[in-house]
Amino acid sequence: MDDLTLISRMHTAERPPSPETTRSARRRLLTEATAAAGTPARGRRVAPLPRSKRAIMLVAAATACVLAGVSWTAYRWETRPLYHPEPLANQSGPASTFLLAAADAKTQHASDGRFWRVHRVVGETVVASSPYHPGVHYTLQLTRDTYSLAAKTPKDFGTLPRDKGPLTGTQWDGPDVDVRPATPADAKAWGADLRPSALDLHLTGPDEERGPFKQEGAELDFGVQDERRLPANPSELRAWILNYATKFDHQRLRNPDLYLFTAAPILLVDRVVTDRVRIATYRMLAGLRDVRMINATDAAGHPGRGVAMRQTTRDYGTIEWQLLIDPETGRLTASQGIVVTPGPKNAGLRPGTRQFFEIVKTAEWTNAPRDSLLPKDITDPNWQPPVN
Repeated sequence: MDDLTLISRMHTAERPPSPETTRSARRRLLTEATAAAGTPARGRRVAPLPRSKRAIMLVAAATACVLAGVSWTAYRWETRPLYHPEPLANQSGPASTFLLAAADAKTQHASDGRFWRVHRVVGETVVASSPYHPGVHYTLQLTRDTYSLAAKTPKDFGTLPRDKGPLTGTQWDGPDVDVRPATPADAKAWGADLRPSALDLHLTGPDEERGPFKQEGAELDFGVQDERRLPANPSELRAWILNYATKFDHQRLRNPDLYLFTAAPILLVDRVVTDRVRIATYRMLAGLRDVRMINATDAAGHPGRGVAMRQTTRDYGTIEWQLLIDPETGRLTASQGIVVTPGPKNAGLRPGTRQFFEIVKTAEWTNAPRDSLLPKDITDPNWQPPVN
């Protein structure tokens, strides 16, 4: 027998601890662990922090409060409204008188309904290159029909077959982009090329612009909730629009009147707002400076009256933005941007050319059934166009 075995047999085996001893040890371990975690054990007082540590913690807490207050103050300063309702400029002169008359006419023809439907023809004038004869160019007008149907809430509009939930509206384009020469000389050159289509000319279609050269201010792309909250007071509406335009960079606009003239007409046609807001839009426009009265012809050749404001930029020269309005109903019938003096990016267009334009065919409230106002391929996913 080796020495290690002999010694081990001389010692008595250690007995396991009793249950009471085990429970007592477990309580002691839990108490110590709780104290180490910062939670006082029951029946035990925690020694206070030394005075120096308490002072440090108080200073840190005070600093955090000050920083939070400074951050909140800075946030409120950066997001404060830059514009407030104020009396509109002196509304006198032919343009203001015309716009106020349009507001009165809209008041007399105000209406409401379940759906707001719009049909417009949007267009752009471009200089196209011949696909067959290098160096040959001609000026063409591209037009496309656009449609939209919208309700005031998703509940009112409902769900379309291809969508997973209710929508507030939908929009769609006509199937074709129409091409028309701008002048007889352009028609001759285009005809010599066998009248190529927009697809043949690699033209995707007209850009939809009422004022494309904004140097400042955000697009008025607010949602349905904001549409329903828009003020019907002209002064309040002006402040609301300008505050939305500056909400991102938070800098006052250099030319707020130009911004309002080119941006606010979206409320007259595109957005689902009450007619009271449209009336307020006309009254707000009547208070803008540098707006003048015009007699003009739209892209379809219809003469009309309206108002205009000019904009000059480095790239596009001087463009005159025109709004044509039916004075009997207060309805916007057309808008267009006329080249006065071309710049480097539209140098191929002659002065007097409609670079951008739209004709408003329909913009009205209706209570007709929704599906009767939509094309079949939207309401029926299995619909197929008839074969000729």
